Amino acid sequence: MGAKQMKCLSSSSPAHTPKEEYIIAKSEDSGEIVGNHTEQPQSLGRMLFLFDPTFYSVSNVFVSFEEDVVKSSATEPSPGPEHAGKEESSTWEEQLCAQQEQLEKEMQETRKMVTRLQALLLHGSLPEDEQTSTLSFGDSTSSEQQLILIRSRLDQSMEESLDLKRELLRYKQEARNLQAIKDALQQRMSVQEDSVLQLKQELLRSSMAREELEGQNVELERKLSERNRLLSEYKKELVQKDRLLQQQQSKLDDALRRISESYHRLSGCENNGYSHMMDTSSAVFQHRMGDELQLVRDALRSLRDSFSGHDPQHHTLDTLEQGVASLVDRLHTTESKKRQERKGSTRSPGRKANHTDRESWPSSSKMAHSHSSPVLSAAASTKVLYYTDRSLTPFLVNIPKRLGEVTLQDFKAAVDRHGFFRYHFKSLDPEFGTVKEEVFQDNAVIPGWEGKIVAWVEEDHGEGR
Repeated sequence: MGAKQMKCLSSSSPAHTPKEEYIIAKSEDSGEIVGNHTEQPQSLGRMLFLFDPTFYSVSNVFVSFEEDVVKSSATEPSPGPEHAGKEESSTWEEQLCAQQEQLEKEMQETRKMVTRLQALLLHGSLPEDEQTSTLSFGDSTSSEQQLILIRSRLDQSMEESLDLKRELLRYKQEARNLQAIKDALQQRMSVQEDSVLQLKQELLRSSMAREELEGQNVELERKLSERNRLLSEYKKELVQKDRLLQQQQSKLDDALRRISESYHRLSGCENNGYSHMMDTSSAVFQHRMGDELQLVRDALRSLRDSFSGHDPQHHTLDTLEQGVASLVDRLHTTESKKRQERKGSTRSPGRKANHTDRESWPSSSKMAHSHSSPVLSAAASTKVLYYTDRSLTPFLVNIPKRLGEVTLQDFKAAVDRHGFFRYHFKSLDPEFGTVKEEVFQDNAVIPGWEGKIVAWVEEDHGEGR
């Protein structure tokens, strides 16, 4: 319809020239080749060409564009064998997607070019020039031509609005994608912040633990230095005690040597047959033996006091003292037997018994008994087993009295301890059975247990009695 109108206008217009008719005919021929999608711009070009001869150049541009399109469509290379081989290697879906993308790009380029040509035909300038020009028609312009012009502008505006909508949709989609990326990044950032916070907490805990360990190390170093100092002091004390022990050992060896010398002198006197000298030497031997034994006991007591209450050296001292006392006991027993055998023929049985009773406890006032040292055995004697709070080993002594006659004073003399002590004895009570009975009076009789006396000697830390 548009083409027919343009022909009518061209035939009735007095301003046509042969050149113009040639251009219009040329544009009609090219319009038939391009197709339906270029029919409206061609009719619009012809209409504008009728109103204004200045559109010669515009029509020429449009005609050249149509020729280029026709040539490009005519000269488009057909797929050769190489291209066919590539298509066979690729999948059908990839080819379809590639063709669709290529067609979309070509359509967009074609639309942009048509839009620019319409703007050029309508306004006389391209959109990049930012120049708006209004077409002024003459007085002979009819309303139908104005309607065609308005429709052309409306179509152009619709096309531009569609392009703008597409761009808006694309930008919205990009904004959604960016928002999703932003949310994901924020979530990752929150996770990273939580991880950093946990790492900071762990670092704080590790630093606190390290400070605590450093404090413990300082405390352990201080304790170690204190232990080293105490160890050095203990070593010094041990050296002093060893020196004192050697001194006491030398004194003990000297006392044993004196005892052996006295025994040899006594044996020599017996071999010479001097009975009156034998009696005198026996008394002197007993007195000297008691003094030397007392000296040994004093040395051992001073040595024992230098050790602590639970020192294992107490057992060694007890064994040493017991050995010395046993040696003295054997010497005295041997001497008594020899004297009794020598005087047995001249003395009566009564006198012999009296003499034996008299000599069963020699020098009891001078010979005090120490811990675990057995006294001289006799026919009427009582064994006493007692414990102390300084030693785990019990001590055994003999008292030359029968059970039931031994008093607390006799027990104190046998134990021979300096200081204030409390004395408990094992006894049998009719009401409570086996009990520990404490005795306070010196003249009180000590209770017995199964033919012997079992006692506990404890230090009295209160007021002395």
